[in-house]
Amino acid sequence: MTLVYRNSNTGQVVEATDRDPWLDMLDNWRIISGPEPDSATDTGSASAGPDRPSEHDNKAAWIAYAVARGMDEADAKALSKAALIEEFGEDEDGED
Repeated sequence: MTLVYRNSNTGQVVEATDRDPWLDMLDNWRIISGPEPDSATDTGSASAGPDRPSEHDNKAAWIAYAVARGMDEADAKALSKAALIEEFGEDEDGED
């Protein structure tokens, strides 16, 4: 399975086939999509999933977010970035 890392400072998204030790050691990189981390390697917070991407983030970030929210990956990839934002763009409190 592919892991998707996101830089919290720049919004850059990187896909990797395995855990990347360089990205894992940097505080500003988080895994936003991939297999569930085991307790020995989990350095993130106990959140319910990835943070909602910015509308300026690329489509890969929105695909990862949609998959984390329950959408099938193939379905998410078939949608445009604008459609993903329309479907998942609102914060949980109802704000954009």
